[in-house]
Formats: sequence, C-alpha cells, structure tokens
Amino acid sequence: MINKKIALIPAYEPQENLIGLISDLKKNDFNVIIVNDGSEKNIDIFNKLPSNIILLTHQKNQGKGAAIKTGLKYIKEHFNSPYFIVTMDCDGQHTVEDAIKLCDEVANNPKELVIGKRLIKSKTPIKSKIGNLLTRFIYKLITRVNVYDTQTGLRAFSDELIDIFDNIKGNRYEYEINVLLKCASHNINIKEVEISTIYFNNNSRISL
Repeated sequence: MINKKIALIPAYEPQENLIGLISDLKKNDFNVIIVNDGSEKNIDIFNKLPSNIILLTHQKNQGKGAAIKTGLKYIKEHFNSPYFIVTMDCDGQHTVEDAIKLCDEVANNPKELVIGKRLIKSKTPIKSKIGNLLTRFIYKLITRVNVYDTQTGLRAFSDELIDIFDNIKGNRYEYEINVLLKCASHNINIKEVEISTIYFNNNSRISL
C-alpha cells in the first residue's frame, strides 16, 4: 500500500529521546530525514544518530519552517514518486504509531493534507488551550474552514502536494499556519485524525 514513507524531523536543541524515536521509525520502515536547524547545545546527539538516516544541517538557526522546506527540497531531488511524507517534532510529542496512522490515511487520500488532532482535555496545559482556541477561531474567521488542531506538528501528505508546500512563505512557526491557509485557498481538503496527546512540563512527560 505505502511504497515510500518518509519521516521529516526539524531538530533544534534535541534531547536524547530523539534517538529512540528514530530507532522506532527505522524499525517501521521509514526513511528518516533530520534537519539540524543550527543547534548549539546537545550537538553530540547528532553524532549518536544511526548512519542509515539522512542528516541535513543549517549552520545557523533559521526556524522550523525553513528546516521543513530544506527537507522538502532534499526529498524532491533524491526520491522518486510515489512517496508519503510525515513531519514530526523532535521532542517526543509524536508517536510512531500515530505517524503510521497518518501515512495510511494519505495512502488512501493522496490529494489531502492529513494532520494529527490532539483533543483538548482537563490536563491540557492552559497555554496550549488558549493558543489553540485562539488560532482555531482566527483560522475559521479567515477561511470559513473548521480545523480543530491548527497547531499540530504531526502532518502527512503525498508527493502530489510537495511543490505547493515547498513554496509557502514563512521560516519559523508561522509556516505551519500558512500551510493551512494555503490549503484553504487551493481547495485542498484537510483531514484530521485523532492522535495521542503528549505534553512536557519541566521535562516531565504528560500523556492524555
């Protein structure tokens, strides 16, 4: 069903859990592309990564959006269609099981953007609640499209959309909302799939 699964992970100052995430991705037959976005701390972690992944490096920090676009450019130049890309955060907030779930959805809907949907619950940090509610309201006001989790970094799409996403403005976190805005303006359906909700509080992992 899935010919090529590619996990694209922008990484700035990663922690040790990145190594475990990559190990699990490789066990599940993902091609893994890490973009070191100008990290200055914990850079020894990049030296511990397995040799069978692709490591791209920004000499200076350019932002999450820039790192994603660096990865997309590499994929366009080195992979042949068809393939499925899932973007993941490097901090352990996304599970491999959920990445597989999103890729399976993209395999059945290659013209759609499939994003992870984290449910807001009582234990969700207040900053995350307010941020997502605010951006959800503004996004709907602008586009008239309902998206529950506008801030999720777990997103999957096929090679059919890579040329569009590679040319979206924004080098930092605004890139992710710009992707959703572009989907609305180009009539690209956004499909949300419920995923595990994991937050960190002083490096303590909270799963909801």
